Amino acid sequence: MCPACRVAERPAAPLAIGRVVRAEDDGVIEGVLVCSQPACQCEYPIIDGIPIIVADVRAHIANQLTAIRARADLSPVTASILGDCAGTGSEYDRERYQLSSYARSHYGDLDPELPLDPPSGLLALLEQGLARLPQPPTGMWLDAGCSVGRTAFELAARTGDLVLGVDLNFSMLRMARDIARTGRIRHPLRRLGMVYDERDFAASLPARDRVEFWSCDGLALPFANNRFAGAVSVNLIDCTLSPVTHLMELGRAVAPGGHAIIATPYDWSANATPVEGWIGGHSQRSENRGESVLEMRRLLSEQAPAAIASGLTLIADVEEMPWRVYVHERATMTYQVHLVVAQATRAARGSDPAKPS
Repeated sequence: MCPACRVAERPAAPLAIGRVVRAEDDGVIEGVLVCSQPACQCEYPIIDGIPIIVADVRAHIANQLTAIRARADLSPVTASILGDCAGTGSEYDRERYQLSSYARSHYGDLDPELPLDPPSGLLALLEQGLARLPQPPTGMWLDAGCSVGRTAFELAARTGDLVLGVDLNFSMLRMARDIARTGRIRHPLRRLGMVYDERDFAASLPARDRVEFWSCDGLALPFANNRFAGAVSVNLIDCTLSPVTHLMELGRAVAPGGHAIIATPYDWSANATPVEGWIGGHSQRSENRGESVLEMRRLLSEQAPAAIASGLTLIADVEEMPWRVYVHERATMTYQVHLVVAQATRAARGSDPAKPS
């Protein structure tokens, strides 16, 4: 559904393929999606098989332009020269670091020559969340903040159905889609400082033909109401401008009776989230003394204010689970994550009966 229409509070409008510039056997590689609402007619590009479906397309593409235009055919030698020339703190340096950190944490256990030890804990988070569901997961699931895609692949293997991974980082989405298309993991691996090695290995991901990756905003998901059987959100709550809005979007997108698995370390930063949007982490004079775990439980209970009722009700949680993020060969950052399993308890307001495009 058109996110620009949703943000402008116009009637829900499905998107349609307006133009196909290039296609392959696995779908549209380059083209344009168009809003079907005559008063809108917003265009959303499909680039490298990834639809960019965000409300402010112009601002988002301007922010991601370097990643969108990035080349994938440079040798490690040339990449290292570019890294040395760009220097620390550059956009190129930040992108390589992010891809190294997340790809290693997602797929390091599959690397035959350099297995990640200790494991990242990402799969353990998913397993513990799924184990707390009242029944095994089925139907189509959403992976919000999918990063480089491992959780989406694992979900597809467990549900036997489609999984849609969404994120705003185009470099990560491109890597995830390339893994789905080729079955190979290719990523830079930071050794120390600005020294990177290149990893390239095959991985057995049997459900990769049932996974898609789109560029979408977790605060304005471009989907009709109640369209997913379940959703996963790992390390996204504390990376958004409005964590409560993200919870409400999950509650809107998941059908009643479905579930949302949420994992967050509450690593609050005013650079990512305005302080007034934090779930805990401030106002220690309040009843819960600024404790994020208690505030999250309150938001997912009947105690939540009506104005921010998410449509999700907590059914189980684990206060602390380790999640390790690779930094370089001598450093791993370990978070203690709050794992939450919630049930969608009501149909989203203004439910649209139209089928998803």
